[in-house]
Amino acid sequence: MDLRQLISGIIEQAYGTWRYRWWALVTAWVAALVGWAWVLLLPNQYDATATVYVNTDTVLRPLLQGLTVSTDKLSQVNLMTQVLLTQPQLKAVAVETGLESRAQSPEELELLLEKLKQDVTISRLPRQDLFRISYRDADPKMAREVVQVLLTNFMEKSLRKDRAQAGQAQQFLQQQIKQYEGRLQESEARLAEFKKQNVGMLPGSGGDYFTRLQQAEAEAAMVAGQVQALQARRDQIYRQTEGDEPLLGLASGAGPSGAGGTSVDGPIADLERQLADLRIRVTDKHPDVLRVQQTLADLYAIRDQEREKQASAGPAVDAYNLNANPVYQQLLITLSQADSELAAVRQELAQKQANVAYLKRMVDTLPVVEADMNRLNRDYEVVKRQYDTLLQRLESARLSDEAQSDGEQVTFDVIEPPRVPLFPSAPKRGLLFSGVLAAALALGLGVAFLFNMHAPVFFSSQQLTAFSGLPVFGAIGLARPSRVSRQDLAFGAVVGMLFLTFGVVLALGATGMPGGLV
Repeated sequence: MDLRQLISGIIEQAYGTWRYRWWALVTAWVAALVGWAWVLLLPNQYDATATVYVNTDTVLRPLLQGLTVSTDKLSQVNLMTQVLLTQPQLKAVAVETGLESRAQSPEELELLLEKLKQDVTISRLPRQDLFRISYRDADPKMAREVVQVLLTNFMEKSLRKDRAQAGQAQQFLQQQIKQYEGRLQESEARLAEFKKQNVGMLPGSGGDYFTRLQQAEAEAAMVAGQVQALQARRDQIYRQTEGDEPLLGLASGAGPSGAGGTSVDGPIADLERQLADLRIRVTDKHPDVLRVQQTLADLYAIRDQEREKQASAGPAVDAYNLNANPVYQQLLITLSQADSELAAVRQELAQKQANVAYLKRMVDTLPVVEADMNRLNRDYEVVKRQYDTLLQRLESARLSDEAQSDGEQVTFDVIEPPRVPLFPSAPKRGLLFSGVLAAALALGLGVAFLFNMHAPVFFSSQQLTAFSGLPVFGAIGLARPSRVSRQDLAFGAVVGMLFLTFGVVLALGATGMPGGLV
């Protein structure tokens, strides 16, 4: 089928449908009148709205940064908008506004709450901190009351929810702190008892057992090297004393030593004066005092030996005045000091070696004690760290609660308060009137088309040939009058009256009927 045949078929169907135009017009009239009446009788619906600004950028926010619990206030407020649309909250709104009186049974109340949920809208505007609450109802005052109650609940319950959560958080933290306080006390008691039972075997600041052993061996080796160095120095000094003479020779006359004097009397007098001076400044246990005392003891021994020799020599020796060699005397003093220093270092070496031996003997005990000590310390540190963290969070929660109680964490500013709407927002009667007219015309056209399909006629020989399969040898055309018939004029007048009625209905909807052209 080509385009020409398709267009020809559509024209022939239009001619056939035109035969039933009066049926189509009557159907359109009836459908339009019924539809317009239904639209006019629809109750008016009024929208009440309110816009609130949620301000979270307060003065205290930067000041409390890091001190209080940081939460996303807008997310909490957004969650509260969903809570307000739950059935218990909507039922409370219905009771407070008197909307519940419209329901006479539990079933009707359920349907009323469901409709209330559908008609209430709580939306977040493109600006993240603006929220809009709206409600549609046939009673404008009721619409305003519902929005007002929702707005109040939205602001108050958001703050109460934060405070309730803060109170619950503080209660939970206090319970946890009490539990951890008990665990901390138990851990401290176990640690104290372990230290009492293992006095002397606990690791100090030197590290674990093997670190202490290595350190002790290194210190013993270092002191042993010092002993070797001091021993070599002492032997060298001693060899020098053997190669020198204690006396310079014999002289006549009274010398400074006098009869019966020794070569060490001068050094002894100097050291005695030095010892007296030291005892004024330090105690007898001071290392310098001990060193001088040891040197004096050695010199006393040398003096006693010289006096014995002088006594055995007899008067012949007393006739001579012996002058002491000062180099020899200084070597004796240096030798005595070296012996004292060597004895002190040897004593220190003995202590270091004893410490090394002790650590080696405790190779099976000290590591176990250290491991137990580390385990107790680790448990104690874990519990204490958690306890301190809970205390810090409790203080943060208290500070946050105090800030919220002062109303400084989040504030609500009503940008547009709810008011009683003066004009209805629904139904859109102008649009509905036009829709009814279009639907009525379409229905009338459909009725005429169905009548034509039920009793078709043929307007061309080609249509008849296609239908019957028989050839058509001729056709006589229909003679049409040159002027418009009265029937066509009447049809046009009735159609004009339909559109005139449509205009009257629009006017009634705009002025005389409730709601106007909403």
